[in-house]
Amino acid sequence: MPRAKALRTLQELPSVKGFRPLWMRANYRQAITLKLEEYEVLRLIDYENLIQEQVAELMGVSRPTVTRIYDSARKKLGTALVEGRTFVIEGGDVQLAMKYYQCEDCQHRIEQHHKEEPPGVCPACGSSRMLSLQDCFVRGCQRCRRCR
Repeated sequence: MPRAKALRTLQELPSVKGFRPLWMRANYRQAITLKLEEYEVLRLIDYENLIQEQVAELMGVSRPTVTRIYDSARKKLGTALVEGRTFVIEGGDVQLAMKYYQCEDCQHRIEQHHKEEPPGVCPACGSSRMLSLQDCFVRGCQRCRRCR
């Protein structure tokens, strides 16, 4: 029996839930799902210009695992671009370095350490409609604007 996958550690969540081609309706049945760990590897290697050894250390996995995740992410992005398909960023075997919340009214985003209590109200607008972004990105909450 194979051993359980180690959870990959994400340093931050994406600012968007996905992308779709211009002038086309979103076709979520044919959408490509980019897992959160694939997004994180692309962000760290291509955007932050880190080498794979540094990425492996940050995410808590081996360097060959980073290579496999990176190859999978590049293939998915290439397919989405060439075939003009929508892609969604969610799911995967991840744990977050911080807790993330977002106000559904003003879109203000809050980062907290795991020991802190969830915010009751938004510090920017005072709304009580705070959404856990972990539910949104990891599980696909199906209740917020991002997931519907």
